[in-house]
Amino acid sequence: MRDSRDETGRECERAGRAIEDLGDGRTGRVRLLMLRRHVQACPDCGMRLEKMSAVLDALSEMQREQLPEEFTATVMARLLEAVAGAPAGGAGRGRDNRNLFWVAGAAGLGLAIGLALAFIRHLLGREGEDELAAVGHA
Repeated sequence: MRDSRDETGRECERAGRAIEDLGDGRTGRVRLLMLRRHVQACPDCGMRLEKMSAVLDALSEMQREQLPEEFTATVMARLLEAVAGAPAGGAGRGRDNRNLFWVAGAAGLGLAIGLALAFIRHLLGREGEDELAAVGHA
């Protein structure tokens, strides 16, 4: 015999993951149907979905800023100039400069990846809005 509270908890857990995935734009049709059925019967999950919808609505209304194409190259060039122009401070100074170079490179790479992911998310963002409308909470 199943405990109905245990089953409900598992359903809420699955619905919660589906809501999070919906926010990330990763919810398929089957999960949307499951989510729609669940939120009709579960006010807590329905509230959670409404909150996620409000967050996604607010994000979609934000002004998107376009960085110039040369932004990453300019930042990296300035960082390299700063490292190359640093006064020699002794034997350990070269090691510090190498570390700074790697940190600057990692920061530039992280920035480039973040911009690429933001652009991809923007392109896929319209699909997430359609999924929210399908659930009935957009």
